[in-house]
Amino acid sequence: MKNVKSKFVSTALAATVVLAGLPGLHSDAASVRKGFDSKKVGGKVVISTFADAVSLTPLNSSDSASIDITSMVYDGLLTLNKSGAVAPALATSWKKSGLTYTFTIRKGVKWHDGKPFTAKDVKFSYDMFMNPKAENHYASLFDAVKSTKLINDYSFQITLKEKDVLFLENTVAAAPIMPKHQFPKGVDDYNKNNKIHRNPIGTGPFKFKEWKSNERIVVTANKNYFEGRPYLNEVITKVLPDANVEALNLIKGDVDYVESLTPKLLAQVKKDKDTTTKSYDQGRFDFIGFNEAVKPWNNEKFREALAYGLDRKSIVSKIQLGRAYQGSGPMHPKIPQNNDSVKPLPYDVKKAAALLKEIGYEKRGNTLYDKDGKAVKIEFAYNNGNKTREAVALLAQQNWAKLGIKVTPRAYEWSIFLDKYAAGELDCFALGWSGYDANVDHYQFFHSSGIPTKANPGLSNRNRVDDKTIDRLLEQYKQEENREKRIKIYQELHKYMSDHEILIWTYHPKLTMGYDEDLGGIEPSISNDKFSLIDWYWKDAKKRK
Repeated sequence: MKNVKSKFVSTALAATVVLAGLPGLHSDAASVRKGFDSKKVGGKVVISTFADAVSLTPLNSSDSASIDITSMVYDGLLTLNKSGAVAPALATSWKKSGLTYTFTIRKGVKWHDGKPFTAKDVKFSYDMFMNPKAENHYASLFDAVKSTKLINDYSFQITLKEKDVLFLENTVAAAPIMPKHQFPKGVDDYNKNNKIHRNPIGTGPFKFKEWKSNERIVVTANKNYFEGRPYLNEVITKVLPDANVEALNLIKGDVDYVESLTPKLLAQVKKDKDTTTKSYDQGRFDFIGFNEAVKPWNNEKFREALAYGLDRKSIVSKIQLGRAYQGSGPMHPKIPQNNDSVKPLPYDVKKAAALLKEIGYEKRGNTLYDKDGKAVKIEFAYNNGNKTREAVALLAQQNWAKLGIKVTPRAYEWSIFLDKYAAGELDCFALGWSGYDANVDHYQFFHSSGIPTKANPGLSNRNRVDDKTIDRLLEQYKQEENREKRIKIYQELHKYMSDHEILIWTYHPKLTMGYDEDLGGIEPSISNDKFSLIDWYWKDAKKRK
């Protein structure tokens, strides 16, 4: 499988490396995937989530629940291995000449409906992702593309208009290829055809089977997958109300795998003799966001004041129970782009109050008033079922009350939350951006070209960050060929974003997954907890039936 970049919250799917130089379609997986053991084949796994998917059309949504499924069903031209290096997938090889990339397309691959896959599907997909009318949440990934060219059924060419040194890693490996024949109305189908959104057909290791809204999504093994079939026959993604219910279902045996256990429930899961846990770092930053295009969030000192006024250390120590790194910016501490010299702002209520007073706010009694004499009130939104973000909202309510700000925590169902977030209608909210590794590219999330528009409301810069310095550094990063210089650019970006409190940075989680002790082959990467999904298997032969 492949690493599909994006991710808001806690998940990002990818899997094993597709080996170079392999022949096309195989029904004998043992001849394809090194180390394949036919004795491991069989059984099903139940994975939990507390957010249902939105759309199963690639890049048409940006929520992790949707991306988890599309990552099982679709392939890109290239994939990423565990260390983040590019490797073949639907393209067996590629070459670069100047700004032009030429890809040799894998022969013998078929779509899940039996139709042959060719470079015509690749051309269709890239043209769709670049179509200004397409509701592509990751359109900025294709900003550097000048043109695409179909050479023949098994050769495809992309020419860039400007240098993008991580184009293969962060665009080609992140762009799932769609079947042209499933989109007869082109962009209209891509944007609005709910039949397609809910019934995906790909070339990937798993085939879509069914989707029962707010209940479950089921995929089955593609027994003719070109890398060799997955060991599991079926993967069921079960939608549950919240993280607490996820853990209880794991202990009862109704769920086989939970991606992230809350710190408070971790000890309880560890006591269960039938489950095991594994801790891992995820390429993710959690934050408190807002629409920076509107008052009061467009005022840097207001943002800074609320950052000083939030006890972020207690988020790590009391909410995460120490299982997190305190955040000072968008760079995970385990990647080289992180700037170690940047420290998070301390909790300082007096400093926060002084900043608010400096920009014209006045506290009378227990209430803070703005220049127009209006009491400052904030709705703090989070996605329903996320107990950690609920706790952060309650902490903000308590902390900011000391500044005279009335905070009202409010939970939204995930799809409603995302719609409001895209429209800029949320006042203040807790979120996370995940799925990145040492190839991190925050262009789509922070560059001004990613601010949602009427034509494309799904773009990813939904905090409406519009800063020329940030734009310049993001652009330089994409064009700098020297890796060490490129790393220093992002370290500078880290410092700038922290100095200007672009968001209120909270933490980078240290996650712990929980799963049935008989489930084997689980090897997460920093960008993806399900990196090795194709190799998951049941050690107990009884569970393979």
